Amino acid sequence: MKISNKQKEANKAKLIAVAVDLFSEHGFHNVSMKQISKAAEMGDSTIYKYFPSKDKFLLAYHESVLNSVMQLVDETDDFPEFTLEEKLQFFIYNYLDILIENREFVAESIEILRESPAFLMQREFPASKALKKEIIQILEHSVENGEIPDVPFESAVAHLMVDALLGIVLYWLQDESEEFTQTTQFVEVSTNFFATVLKSGVLGKGVDLVSFMIKSQMMRFLENGQGFSSLMKGLGAMANKGAGKGGWKHGG
Repeated sequence: MKISNKQKEANKAKLIAVAVDLFSEHGFHNVSMKQISKAAEMGDSTIYKYFPSKDKFLLAYHESVLNSVMQLVDETDDFPEFTLEEKLQFFIYNYLDILIENREFVAESIEILRESPAFLMQREFPASKALKKEIIQILEHSVENGEIPDVPFESAVAHLMVDALLGIVLYWLQDESEEFTQTTQFVEVSTNFFATVLKSGVLGKGVDLVSFMIKSQMMRFLENGQGFSSLMKGLGAMANKGAGKGGWKHGG
């Protein structure tokens, strides 16, 4: 019997939710496809129509989280009125709010994805294409509003900001402060940094160099949890110098 696309999406969402619950409770490597199908009350063969392997659940989970945040952005009527910095913070904080429900699984999933050849070569977060498209739209809207000057190499800038998002997630996963106050401070510094750099035009002139620096430092962060935070602070100082400012100005 043929099922509708709506039912297919519902089945897929149910499988992801069930799988993530099992992964969170027992660990990714200790859960079988048969256990997932049983818990989801679906036939053993049905699950493979949606997910040929367990690894596909990892990408599907991050994809679903990203789609949820995108939907939240679309449903927020006054989002276009936010400043660039506020838009970035809105996206990041809501992203982390969803991830926190399965924080241990998120850490494990990223560790597994690190071993994926495609992830190691591209240095990209799952579903980054959709995210980059959203970032480009935000940048273009900021240019139209006169908040920032024209952004050369929009795609490269968006790619750089996706890398920074992964760095923020990695920072958050290692944050043991109460209510993640250190992550909150880090997000404020990071978003202020990008807003300041975009306003100054420094990033457009040196996007390749800055991107290389952030990527290399982020890979060090993946290895030992260090380097990314100090890099962001250093680049922030550089941005302010380039913009002719004496210090950070929160909120642009």
